[in-house]
Amino acid sequence: MVSQTLSFQGDAAYYRGDSKAAGALYEQALQAANRSKEPEKILVAKINLAKVAVQAGRAQQAIATLRPLLQQAESLGLKYAQVECSVSMAEAMIKIKHNTDAQQELDRALLQADKLGLKPLSAKANYLLGTLFHASGDEVEALQHYQEALQLINAMHDDPGADKILERSDFKTMYEEATSGSQAAKS
Repeated sequence: MVSQTLSFQGDAAYYRGDSKAAGALYEQALQAANRSKEPEKILVAKINLAKVAVQAGRAQQAIATLRPLLQQAESLGLKYAQVECSVSMAEAMIKIKHNTDAQQELDRALLQADKLGLKPLSAKANYLLGTLFHASGDEVEALQHYQEALQLINAMHDDPGADKILERSDFKTMYEEATSGSQAAKS
């Protein structure tokens, strides 16, 4: 219970854009999960710490951490965690310019996210693919993925109780950059 509460508090900080506070809370969540010896909670805390590492510019470290976590999520049957690992790993790959590997990882993650109906992860995967294609000069593909990300975010925004989704720093950034990127791709 302590680990889960700390993870929720870390999520709140992460969504506010406070990666430093989120990292500290996720670290405490990991310590609590290790004491309780609950593999799922340990895995979630480690994934959260890796997401913070990506945001903090430690992409190489995050990739090294996420690879075994992806396998662990698979073996535990945790589909959301599995897709989240793939998306975070791809984001880290983009930051270190491993674009081909990032695209392959995002394609796999997007298929799985769409199959499972994981709109937040589908939106992020589409946004990252749009960013990747925009950087490579493929504006047609960039536009398609940016528009898909925007449609998913708008659909989530229209869900009951989710009208404040754009107050989350991650979705706000995705929305603004996908909107800007899709306008640039149309030009």
